[in-house]
Amino acid sequence: MSKNKREKVDPRVIRTKRMFKDAFISLLQENKDQNKLTVQRLADRAELTRATFYLHYHDIEDLKEQMVDEVLEELTKKIHPLFDENQDIDDPPIDSFLAHIYEHGVLFNVMFENNDFRKRLFGIITEIVSIRRETRKVKRHTNQVPIEIIASSTFGIVSWWIENGMPYSPRYLAEQINLVFRNNTNARP
Repeated sequence: MSKNKREKVDPRVIRTKRMFKDAFISLLQENKDQNKLTVQRLADRAELTRATFYLHYHDIEDLKEQMVDEVLEELTKKIHPLFDENQDIDDPPIDSFLAHIYEHGVLFNVMFENNDFRKRLFGIITEIVSIRRETRKVKRHTNQVPIEIIASSTFGIVSWWIENGMPYSPRYLAEQINLVFRNNTNARP
């Protein structure tokens, strides 16, 4: 096996990390005050030891950062193939984007309090809008809505959706977002 190939991760490590992540989410659902969260409480909830926690994470902030990285990396991996030139323009990536958020709703709801998470999520939305416009090969028009305005509007809608417990299906919300920009065909995310 070459050095360039990733080493296979022990399933026990994957399971242990999953247990700590589930415990983290569970504790934050009970009390959103992250200052009251301790490694001991996490370990107790995960039914593991503090020593096991420290084998995998430096501290709670490290756990949180790894969770943010993983969920946003997974989201990005899901979205990028949708920008293939053969992709149907009537099937916008916002649908898949919202479906992913919905699938991981509890985590997104908890992590949405994190400013870095919000900034990175906004960056992904901006990228979706930008690449979508590029792949549609839209000619420059003077009435074209700037990408930043579309991304900010979309982010506002998605933020409201997450903060209010995702009361609508991802498909319905995607349709509503597209309606917002329907009057200006160049604005559609």
